[in-house]
Amino acid sequence: MIVDVTCKTDRFNLSVVEPDFINDCCFGEDFSKWLVSALFEAGVSTDIICMEDFGWANQTEYQGTSYLVCVAGNSKGDLSRPNYGEWHVMLERHRTFMQKLLGKNKISANDPFVGKVVQALRAAGFANVEVKP
Repeated sequence: MIVDVTCKTDRFNLSVVEPDFINDCCFGEDFSKWLVSALFEAGVSTDIICMEDFGWANQTEYQGTSYLVCVAGNSKGDLSRPNYGEWHVMLERHRTFMQKLLGKNKISANDPFVGKVVQALRAAGFANVEVKP
């Protein structure tokens, strides 16, 4: 199960396809670096893992639980604001095979780490911060 936290901003690149992109929608390196820094300042251990074919992936540990944190952005296509768009911060709790098999230890919108992410996005002034389970 994944919890998707969305927000809107023009602070990060959504308009220039970099030469090292796997494909044309691998935006999010700058967003990932910012998020890792913001979470670190809030006491969360976080590292950037790598570019993915949809955006960027990060590894986080909070209160003894590991999470995969993926980010991806979509431009709104406004020529006057080429970097304005919607960002997705997709959160998944690491679970053992047995937990997955039994449907246990799932992440939910009420997970404390989801609250940390939402708090970081709102504190930075991003618009329309929403949690979508």
